[in-house]
Amino acid sequence: MARQSDRPQRPAAPPDPLAPFKDALREQFPSKDALLKEARAVRQRRQQRATAAGLVAIVAAMAALWVADPTWQTTRIATRIGEQATWTLRDGSRIQLNTGSVASVENHVRSQRVALESGEALFTVSHGWRKFYVQAGDTTILDIGTVFNVRRQNAPQDASVHVAVLAGEVEVTTSSRPQPMRLRVGRGVEVNAHGAMIEREADAGTAVWAEGKLALDGAPLRQLLTDLQRYRTAPIRLRDDSVGGLRLSGEFRINRIEALIDALPSMLPVTVTRLDDGTVNVDRR
Repeated sequence: MARQSDRPQRPAAPPDPLAPFKDALREQFPSKDALLKEARAVRQRRQQRATAAGLVAIVAAMAALWVADPTWQTTRIATRIGEQATWTLRDGSRIQLNTGSVASVENHVRSQRVALESGEALFTVSHGWRKFYVQAGDTTILDIGTVFNVRRQNAPQDASVHVAVLAGEVEVTTSSRPQPMRLRVGRGVEVNAHGAMIEREADAGTAVWAEGKLALDGAPLRQLLTDLQRYRTAPIRLRDDSVGGLRLSGEFRINRIEALIDALPSMLPVTVTRLDDGTVNVDRR
C-alpha cells in the first residue's frame, strides 16, 4: 500500500466568479499597448490640427496685410530753392525734384506711394507688380506705365495741382471726384482748391525743367516772374500790374535766370531795379 506524504495538502482555490466574463472584459477594455497607441494617435491628430490652424492664421494675417497695404518704409526727399535732384528707387523708377520741393516716398506691401508735399516732380515709373501712386494734397495719380509731371502749388491765392502726361497714361481722382479721369500722352489736368478738374492739352515745355531749361511759349510776364521766383530766395516784385500781361517766348537756362532778369528790358518795355538785399523790382518803362 502506497505511503501518503506527510506534507499538509493546500486547499483548492475557490472558483473565479469573473472567469466566464474575462474575454468579454478584454473586448470592452483595451490593453495597455492599445491605450498608448491610441494616446499617440490623439496627440498626433491634435498637432496636425494645431499646425493647420496656425497655417490658416498665417494665411489670414497675410491676406489682411495685403488688403490693408501698410507702410513698411518711408523716405523723405527734398531740394532747396534753386536746387534740382534725382532719386532712383529700388525698382528702377526715378523721381526728379524741381526747386524747393518736398516729397515722402512710402513703400507699402503691395504698392509704392509718393506724397508730394510741395513743389514739382517728374516721375519715370518702371513697370512692376506693385502699383505706383502719387498723392498731391487731395489729388491721387495712379501710374499706368508712364512718365508724368506733377506740380503742387500751396499759395493761398493759388492752391492747385497740375498733372501732365509725357508718356503712357495715368488716372487722376480727388475725394470730390472718385471716378477716375484717364489722361493719355500729351494731356494734362488742373485741379483747383475746390477739387474741380479741368482737362487740357499738356504744355510742351512742362518738364523741360528736368533738362535745366525754362521754356516760354507766349507766357505772360506775371507767370514768368512767378516761375523765376521759385528759383531764388529774394523776392521779385511786379510794381506795375499793367505790364503783367506782356508775353514772352523763348528757351532759357535755369542756371542763368539772373541774366534773364537783367535782359527783360531788352525784350519788353519794362525796367528792372535790383536792391541791396537781392530784391528785384520790375516796373513799366
